[in-house]
Amino acid sequence: MTSPQISFRPYRRTFTNALRTSRGAWSVREGFLLRVEAAGRIGYGEVAPIPEFGSETVEAARSFLQSLAADPSQPVPEALPCCAFALSRALPTKESVMREYAVAGLLPAGEEAVAVAAEKTGLGYRTLKWKVGVEAPENEQAILEKICQTLPEGVELRLDANGAWTEAVLGDWLDFLQAFRGRIEFIEQPLPVGMERRMAACSDGSGIALALDESMNGPEATKWLDEWTGPLVIKPLLMGDCQSLLDRLQPVASRVVLSSVFETGVGLDNALCLADALQGMNHAIGFDTINFSDNLSGRKSSAFLRASERLQLDPEELWKRL
Repeated sequence: MTSPQISFRPYRRTFTNALRTSRGAWSVREGFLLRVEAAGRIGYGEVAPIPEFGSETVEAARSFLQSLAADPSQPVPEALPCCAFALSRALPTKESVMREYAVAGLLPAGEEAVAVAAEKTGLGYRTLKWKVGVEAPENEQAILEKICQTLPEGVELRLDANGAWTEAVLGDWLDFLQAFRGRIEFIEQPLPVGMERRMAACSDGSGIALALDESMNGPEATKWLDEWTGPLVIKPLLMGDCQSLLDRLQPVASRVVLSSVFETGVGLDNALCLADALQGMNHAIGFDTINFSDNLSGRKSSAFLRASERLQLDPEELWKRL
């Protein structure tokens, strides 16, 4: 059997406005598009590392992809989950029926979130995700009150702390949010990785759902698929071979919340093909992530990602732009 031909191209994308999170400001997104040709078929994958979430570095991915292009027969090391996902999605063995998805609108950190929340809901978004842990809790709580005053009936908020809070801060937030329980879908990863059992206890005591995010990447991820009873934020591009990931996620599909890593349209297509196969997944997907100065996202901001729009994604066209 003829070996596949593998090539890759790097990209470097600049955020239109730097993304502010509890980890600081993120201004540039780097990664790679992968092109695989085998048995007359051509497919594309995306390698989009975020080392802070337990993946390989951009440099480690580049080194392996250079080696892989020279020798496509070599296996992907376990320490390179982004490379493994990209390769597994480039030439999948089977496809699922294409579905349509509600998208969670992404709000900027700080006071600007108030105006953006009104704009997003006016465009039809029914779920909004807000980065917290960036400013002092009392400031963010005052902002949340303003947001909630403007939200139409039925719109829910996700608060994403990226593991920045202490137990004391989480306790204060859970007390504060009791008045807004009907508005809060869940809080993503309020405490650092390693404090999952404390988060579970806090959720049980407050009646407000807490979701794991950073905890779902790295060696402990499979453990929490089995033990965590709340929402599970899954960034598929960081989680290794797609078929293996699908097998692990299927039993908990109803609790899966698919999330972006600020990928291009190629990575979006890769992730949505996984979502299509996850029967029972019903949370709005976190892919309102097109805040870049280029046009590599392959789509426009919208509250729903419809099959007709997905069919317009052209990986070959994005590849040629690099």
